[in-house]
Amino acid sequence: MSTHPDLDLQGTIRPGLDILANEIIIGLKKRSRFVSNAAIYQPGLVIPQPEQSLLMYELSRIEQCHAELGRYTFTTQDAYTDVSAVENVLDRSAPDSPVKGMASGVGQRIIDFYNDWILTHCDNADESKTYGETVTADVVVLLAIMERVNLGKQVAESKFMQLTEDFIATGGDRDAMLKLIVRSDREQQVIELSKNLARHYELPEAAAVSVFEFMIAVTVDIEVDYLRMRIKDVT
Repeated sequence: MSTHPDLDLQGTIRPGLDILANEIIIGLKKRSRFVSNAAIYQPGLVIPQPEQSLLMYELSRIEQCHAELGRYTFTTQDAYTDVSAVENVLDRSAPDSPVKGMASGVGQRIIDFYNDWILTHCDNADESKTYGETVTADVVVLLAIMERVNLGKQVAESKFMQLTEDFIATGGDRDAMLKLIVRSDREQQVIELSKNLARHYELPEAAAVSVFEFMIAVTVDIEVDYLRMRIKDVT
């Protein structure tokens, strides 16, 4: 069993997941205060780049700034946009990590879900005066969701270190791996946490639960992909 602190489920990973849970619920509450403002998710608003939506324009700019600071040198991090050409502005090498590099590729899946969430849980209206505040809230939520689901790589590496031979024996079969990955009791705790936070921040419980159920599903898929990669590494 690995003793690397980054793979400590109780001491490092789960507290990180719970912190992000708070950030996500707070972000969703802030976003729910604005109407749907569907125009920001369609091309046409950005004067210098009319072919791009305001959301993707702002998300790209924020991720470029984060990339300059080295965020995406961490193997647990992924971006929605292409930041491969962004130069680091700090004299900073990639941190040592037991987690192997793997692009999760879940960006568009998250955005599609999030767009549906907006249509379901925000008033269907358009207020151009709040476009800026709306897209700012969107970016905060989307970055937090991306960070949280990609912590699945850490979870998967921790489980792989504990149960290496068991995972190898699955041969990469999804159903066999799910028996080793999925803990229904822990998933229920996550859902209960989302309900408690929703009540605390006065967000409808259904709005919170739908996001957390989605994140659980995406995280499991990332874990499966990661573990298949690790099985190939050692066989």
